[in-house]
Amino acid sequence: MDAAGEDRDIKLLQVSGGLFDNYFTTLPQALRTDDGAIRYACSRKEIERLIGLLEPFQESPQLLDPHLPQFLTPLTTAFTAYISKPLLADAEAPPRGYYTLPISLARILYTLVKIRGPKIISRFLPNQPSLLEDVTSLFAFPSTGVSESWELRYILLLWLSHLLLAPFDLSTISTDPPAGVVRDLSILDDMGLNSDRLPHLSKRLLALGISYLSSPGNRESDAAALLLIRISLRRDMRALGSLDAMVDWGIRAMETVAATADARALFLKTGVLAVLAGFLAQGDSDAVQKYVPRMFELVTRLQDQDCEEWKSAGVRRLGMKIFRWVATLVLAQPREVDYIEDIIERLLNALGDRDTAVRFGASKSLAVVARKLDPDMAGDVLEAVMGVYDEDVFYDPPIKKPGQTRKKMLTAVTPEKWHGATLTLATFLRQRAVRSTEVMARVTECIVEALSFEQRRSTFAVGGNVRDAACYAAWSLARSYTTDELQGAGDIVVPATHFEEGRKIIQLLATELVVAGCMDPLGNVRRAASAALQELVGRHSGCVMEGIPLVQAVDYNAVALRQRSVISVAAESVILGEEYWKGVVFGLVDGWRGIGSSDDDGRKLAATSLGKMVRVRYPSDDDSSIRKRGKFVFRAIMQRNRTEGMQHIEIYHGCLRALAEVLDGLPDDCLDANDKAALHNDVFSKLKGHEFTNPVMRPELTAEATCRLVRSLAILTPSLLDPQSHSWKQWTAIIEASLDRPEDSVLDEAIPAVRALLEKASEKNRLTLVDSWSDKISALTYRRRGHILALGEVLAGIPNSNLDLQQVTDILVSAAGRTGEVEIRVAAVKALGRGNISSPQVIDTILESLDDYAVDTRGDIGSWVRGEAITALLSLWPQVPEELKWTFISKLVRLSVEKLDRLRLRAGEALLAISASFPDVKVPQDMRSLSTEEYFSSLVPMLSLQQCREALLEGYVTSAGAGSDSVLKASRRALITYLASSADQTEIAASLLNVFRQALAAQNDRIVIPLLDVLSLLLDLQLLPGVGKKVFVQTQKAHYRTTSVQKLAAAIRVYRSLALAEPALKKDAVTKLVGMLLHPFPRIRMDVSEAVYLVALEGGNTAAARELELVDWGKGTKELKGAVATLREGLC
Repeated sequence: MDAAGEDRDIKLLQVSGGLFDNYFTTLPQALRTDDGAIRYACSRKEIERLIGLLEPFQESPQLLDPHLPQFLTPLTTAFTAYISKPLLADAEAPPRGYYTLPISLARILYTLVKIRGPKIISRFLPNQPSLLEDVTSLFAFPSTGVSESWELRYILLLWLSHLLLAPFDLSTISTDPPAGVVRDLSILDDMGLNSDRLPHLSKRLLALGISYLSSPGNRESDAAALLLIRISLRRDMRALGSLDAMVDWGIRAMETVAATADARALFLKTGVLAVLAGFLAQGDSDAVQKYVPRMFELVTRLQDQDCEEWKSAGVRRLGMKIFRWVATLVLAQPREVDYIEDIIERLLNALGDRDTAVRFGASKSLAVVARKLDPDMAGDVLEAVMGVYDEDVFYDPPIKKPGQTRKKMLTAVTPEKWHGATLTLATFLRQRAVRSTEVMARVTECIVEALSFEQRRSTFAVGGNVRDAACYAAWSLARSYTTDELQGAGDIVVPATHFEEGRKIIQLLATELVVAGCMDPLGNVRRAASAALQELVGRHSGCVMEGIPLVQAVDYNAVALRQRSVISVAAESVILGEEYWKGVVFGLVDGWRGIGSSDDDGRKLAATSLGKMVRVRYPSDDDSSIRKRGKFVFRAIMQRNRTEGMQHIEIYHGCLRALAEVLDGLPDDCLDANDKAALHNDVFSKLKGHEFTNPVMRPELTAEATCRLVRSLAILTPSLLDPQSHSWKQWTAIIEASLDRPEDSVLDEAIPAVRALLEKASEKNRLTLVDSWSDKISALTYRRRGHILALGEVLAGIPNSNLDLQQVTDILVSAAGRTGEVEIRVAAVKALGRGNISSPQVIDTILESLDDYAVDTRGDIGSWVRGEAITALLSLWPQVPEELKWTFISKLVRLSVEKLDRLRLRAGEALLAISASFPDVKVPQDMRSLSTEEYFSSLVPMLSLQQCREALLEGYVTSAGAGSDSVLKASRRALITYLASSADQTEIAASLLNVFRQALAAQNDRIVIPLLDVLSLLLDLQLLPGVGKKVFVQTQKAHYRTTSVQKLAAAIRVYRSLALAEPALKKDAVTKLVGMLLHPFPRIRMDVSEAVYLVALEGGNTAAARELELVDWGKGTKELKGAVATLREGLC
C-alpha cells in the first residue's frame, strides 16, 4: 500500500494549479469555435485529455471544491446553448474521432460526478423549470448520441430529477406534442394510472424513468429511480394518484416478474426496491405511512423464502434501507407495532453478511433505529452488537490460573461479523446512540480489539476492513462525545494492550492509534488512524500527552509510506513519551504486526524499527534506564522466539532479524550471563541442517535471518559476548549453508557476515575457510555465486591476515572467464571489484567484461556483467595504467549512449566520476534530472573527440536504430541537431563507415542492423557527405546471402535513401532494388515494391508507379518475372 517514491496526493497538490490552468484553457477551445459558437462535434482526443486532467483528483476530491463553479459553468452554459439550438433529428453522425457535443459534455460531467458525487454536482446544473421539456426532448433526438452513451443518459436523468424540484405544477409547464407526432408511452399501460388526467410531460418523464430503471448500469438505474421518486412525491402528482400507482406497480412487479423471465429482471427488481425505499426515505411520513405494512411484508417475504433476488447484494442492501425507514416510521407513531424487534433481529443477522455494502447498510440502520428506541432497549441492542466480539473466541490457556493472563484466539471468529459490528459501533457513536458512559469502557475495549484484528488464511490475511472501521469508530467517539463524558469513565485496563496500569480512555485510544498509524501494513488504515488521532487530540485538548507534537509526527501524509511510518514516524512518536514507546514496542514484538508480520518486508522493517527503539534517549535517562529498556526489548524478542519462533518459520525469521538489530544498538554490559548463554545456546538450537535446503520450510528466510544475526554476534565478540568454540562452529556452518543459496536476499546478508566472521576468526580458521571456498569454485560442477562473493571480501582485505591474495585473484579471474554461466561471471567481476589488486589479468578481465553482450532466452544477460564491470572499474580506476585509461573511457562512452536505460545511466555516472582528471570528457552533473533527449544532447558533442568517436557511434546506433520508441526518437533528434551544425561531418561519416566495416567483419548483427537504419536516416537528411558509394558497397556485403528479414528490410531502406539522396548512385540503387523484387521472401518483395514506388514517384515516373500498384507482390517469383522485366526497362 505504499506510493512509489513519493506520495501521490502531495504531488497532486503541488501540480494541481497547473492542471487547473491547463483545464480552464483547453475546455473553451474544445467546446467552442474561435468566434464563440458551440461545436456540435468535439474532438475525442481533446475530451479524453480533459478527462485525464480530472481523473487524478479522485483520491483528493477536496482539491476541486473551491473551483467547482469554474469547472461546471462552461459545461452547463454549453449544454443550455445546445438545447436552444439542437441538431435536427436526422443530422449526420459526427466523423470518426469526434463526439457529439452532448456526449462530450456528459463524459466530463460524469467524471466530476464520479469525483465529487451526484448530490454536489447536481446543485450546479441549471434549474429553470422551462428546461424540463427541452431536456426530456433530447432523449428523442438520435443526433445527440443518447442511444450510444450511457454517461449522457445518466446526466440527463440526473438533470431531470434536479429540475423536478421546481415548485410549480407540471401542468403549467407541460405542452402537448405537435400535431402528427405520436410518442410511445405504452410502458405506462400496466401502472394503473389515469393517463387522461396526467400532463403529457409527466407521462414522458414516468416512461423515461421506468424504461431506464432496469438498466444494467447502476448509474443509469439510480438516476432513473431518483427521477421516479421525485416525480411521484410531488404534491401535484400525488393528487393525481401517481404515488399510489407507483407503489402498487412496484409491489406487483416484485411479485409477478419471474427471475428467469428476462436477463434484466433482477436489474428491474433492484430498481423497483430503490424506488420504494426512496419513497419511505424522502416522502412525508403522513403520505407514505400507509405503505409501511406492504413494503415490510414484501422485503421479509424475499428474505424468509430465500428468493432468487435476495442473493443479490444490491437487493439485500436496499432491504436493509427499507427496514430502517419502516422502523423509523413505526417508531414515530404513538401506537405500538410488533415490527421493531423483528427488524432489529434481521439487522443484527445482516451484520455478518458476506457483502460489505449490506453490512454497512445494516450497521447504519441499526444505529438509526437504536437512537429512536427507549434507553433500555437501545442498551440491549448495543449489548447484542458488542456480543459479537465474544462469539467463537477461544482462549490460550483455556482455563485461567491465578496470576496468569489469557490471550484471545480469533482464528474461529467470522471477519464479516466483526466488520459489521465495528461499523455499527462506529455509527452508534457517530449518532450518539451510546447514551450511557457506564458502557464506555466496554466500547473502548471493542474498538481496541478491532484495531488489531487480523485473521490469517492459507495464502492471504483478512481484517483490514475491520481495522479501518475501528479507526472510524475511534474518530466517531472523539468527535461525538465531550471530554467530561470520556474522562468520566475513569481509568480502565484493556487486556489487548498489554498495559497493566489503568489509563483514561482518551490517552489509551491515542496510544493505540499511534501504534496502528505506525505499524499497520495497510496504508488506508494507517491514514485512518492518523485522522482519528488528529480528531482525538483536537477535540480533547490537554488530555493527550504531547498531543500537538504527536499529531505532527503521526501526520496523515507521513504515514502513507510503510517504510517511513514503521521506522521514521515510529521513532518520532516514541521520543515524546515512554507511554508511546511501550505501545510501539508491544506492537512490534507481539501479535501479527511487527516481527510477526505475514510479509517478509514487514518483518524486516519491524526489526529495523526495534533497533531504533533501543537507541531512544529521554532527557531524564540515566545508564540504568537505558539498559533496562534495552534488556526489556531483548528479552521480549527472546521470549517470543522460544514460544513461537521454533514452530513458525516466519516468526523465527522476524525474531532473529530483530535480535540482530537490537544487539547492534544495545549499550555495553546490558546483558547478564543468562542472556549471553541464551544467545549461544538457544537462538540456533532448532537448526538441524534441513532448514537450509528443504523448500517447504522456506530455507531462504532461515538463511537470511541467521546470517544477519551471525554478523551481529561476530561483531559483538568479545566486547559483548564471550567467544565459545561451539558457537564459532555453528556460525561457520550457517555461513557455509547460506553461501550455497542462490537468492540475492540471502547473499546480501551472508557476505557481510562472512567478513565479520573472517575478521574475528583465527589465522588457521581463515586459511581453512578460504581454501575450502577456492576448491569449490575451481570444481567444474560449481554453479553457485556465494563462495565467489565471499572471496571478494577476502580481496577487500582482512586486518592482520596473511592470506595469499594472488591465489584468490587467479581463481576469481578464472571464474570471470567462464562461458555460458552468466551468474558466475557477474559474481566474479563483482568480487574482483572489491579488491585493490591491479594485476594485468584483473584489468584485462574488466576490459573484456565491458564487452560482454551474451544473449539467451532471458534477453541481454551480458548487461548484468557489463553493469558490474562498470562498478569494478570505478573501484580499480586509480590502479588502471595510464596507457589503458582512454581505452576504458571509450568503452564507458559507448555504454553511456546504448539503448538500455539502466546501464546507460550507470555508465554516464561512471564517466562523471572520472571526468575530473579528463577535461575533454564533458558529462552533465545532473544527468538523472535530464530528459532523454537532453541527456543524449549533452553526450553527443564527444563525437569531436578522436579517441572515443567510433566507440560512441557504435553505442549510439543501438539507441538511434534499435532503442525503445522514446529512446529512438530522442537520440535521433539529438544526433540530427548536432550533425546539422557540426563542422566534423566528413570525419564523423568516415568513422561511422569504419564502425560499419568492423561490425561486418565481426558479423555483429547487433550493430549492423540498427546502423543500417541510422545510415538511411542520415542519408535522407544529407548529413553524410562523400560516403554514398562506400555505403552502397558495404550494404551489399551486409545482406549478401542473409536470411535475416530485419537486415534485408534495413538494407532496402538504405538503397531507397541512396536512390533519393545520391543522384550519382540512383541507377545502381534502383537496379539493386528492382533485382530484389524477385527475392524469395514475400515480405521483402513487398517492402522493395514500396521503396521502388516511392523512388518512381519522386523521379516523376508515374507509369512505373502505376505498374507497381497493379502487381500483387505476394505471388510466386515465377509469375512476377514479366512484371519485373517491364519495370527494369522503365526504371533502369
